[in-house]
Amino acid sequence: MKSHILLLRPRGRMTDSRVFALEQLGLSYVAATARAAGLTAEIVDGALEPDRYDALLEQMDDGDHALIGYPIYPETVRRVERDVARIRARGVRAHVTVGNHLATLHDKAVLTDFPKFDSAIRGEGESTLPELAQCLLSGGDLTHINGLTYRLGNEIRRNPPRPNIQDLDTIPFPARDTLPMVLKAGNVPLLYTSRGCNARCDFCSVHNYFNASPNGAWRGRSPGNVVDEMESIAQRYGVHEFAFADEQFLGHGKSGSQRALGIAEEITKRGLDFRWYMDTRASSVTPDVFATLRDGGLRVVFMGLESGYNPALKQMRKGLTVDRSIQAIDILKGLEIIPSAGFIMFRPDTTMEELWHNMEFLDEVGCVELTALATAMRVYSGTALESRLRSEGRLRGPYYNYEWSFQDPKVKDCYAVVMESADTLSATYNAFAAFRRKGVASYAECSKLQRAMNRGPIAIMRELVDAVAKEDGASDSVRAGTRAAFKECCEDFLRLLRFVETCSNGRPADTGSPLLSPTYLC
Repeated sequence: MKSHILLLRPRGRMTDSRVFALEQLGLSYVAATARAAGLTAEIVDGALEPDRYDALLEQMDDGDHALIGYPIYPETVRRVERDVARIRARGVRAHVTVGNHLATLHDKAVLTDFPKFDSAIRGEGESTLPELAQCLLSGGDLTHINGLTYRLGNEIRRNPPRPNIQDLDTIPFPARDTLPMVLKAGNVPLLYTSRGCNARCDFCSVHNYFNASPNGAWRGRSPGNVVDEMESIAQRYGVHEFAFADEQFLGHGKSGSQRALGIAEEITKRGLDFRWYMDTRASSVTPDVFATLRDGGLRVVFMGLESGYNPALKQMRKGLTVDRSIQAIDILKGLEIIPSAGFIMFRPDTTMEELWHNMEFLDEVGCVELTALATAMRVYSGTALESRLRSEGRLRGPYYNYEWSFQDPKVKDCYAVVMESADTLSATYNAFAAFRRKGVASYAECSKLQRAMNRGPIAIMRELVDAVAKEDGASDSVRAGTRAAFKECCEDFLRLLRFVETCSNGRPADTGSPLLSPTYLC
């Protein structure tokens, strides 16, 4: 037997974007807990090593592994099914289990619709997966494994749920098998410092995923435990930059803020020169807390702002207003922390009025990623949005591949037109992000560059919305003109960016002298 457990992620979309060349921490955590239990576990990540992944599927033999585990997502579940069919065709009879939100919230449906899968792990898998492997190796009874839904003949059985882990400090640090590949691609290590989110956004499945098992409320690791992991990664891999992947880094209430402050203070106390990024809600951003976090190394904050239109925020149950979003951005800018924002330009219920408000908002804040112009809402299983759209007859397709319809056909036309330029917008933003990471321009200079990058495309988007409203649809000339305008605008910015890079000529950003005259980027 080559290893007791084989943990796989299927091939993904090839891209040079920082977004995709990342660790799959779920696999890293279960590998670590399996090894701590005395089992051998191997990770092969098809998104990071597609050639190795393909070779493995072609060469795997029966008896190589007792258990094969995959995380599944709506966009990957059919791909995983095809890959499992490939190894089954080779005579591989190893038990295949799947996990993550889809397997938790639709466990019986997944096993019914994808008969190549033998079981589904519901909720957190650190205890369930090693127990499943030990049971398979010993020929034990699966009925005693909490958190498992499994196939027994023609019957699908669901065991009682396994409570979520209360003390996250007791979990071994995740295995970093794939981190060297991530670093080589120019990305940084991911860390989970907490689990869960107590918010109730109608489009998000995180709350329902954790609450499908007992103890589903937000839980945080201790500051010392978090910084211990950061130090161990820094010592082993020579990195000093990290991304916290928590759904809600600050948690909720005073205790959550105190824990976050404790992490920053622990970094400072140990004299560590770390830079880190995190996700939080805009409503959690306050000047006093974030000043301390900045002093402890915080450099980028991602917030799900979603809309610049208050009725839309209310419908999405964001617990947020446009004014509060702007206030959070202003606080971060004042502290020279980079604000990054999630945004949903197109929803099933988006109106033309909302699009106009979104343009005003994006123009005012100037710091939302350019790709926000071409973002559309995904409908995830187990969400309030899913239930509502289904009841309204506006949802099509299976739970793992939902399609929805626009309420306003003019908004649908705007979406179709802007999506034709989505790759152009994405490539332009990626070039800017790569430049900013070089550190040759100051915070203020990068802010001006981003505003310069966004200004033209936002104006083009306004013209598109106006034209569609007046013509009651998108004519061929409007479509062609919009594509050409986006292309020209983005090419102009990329020329500017190349000029700025030439001017930098290896200059560090903290020299005190401006890279360009103050008026050049205004």
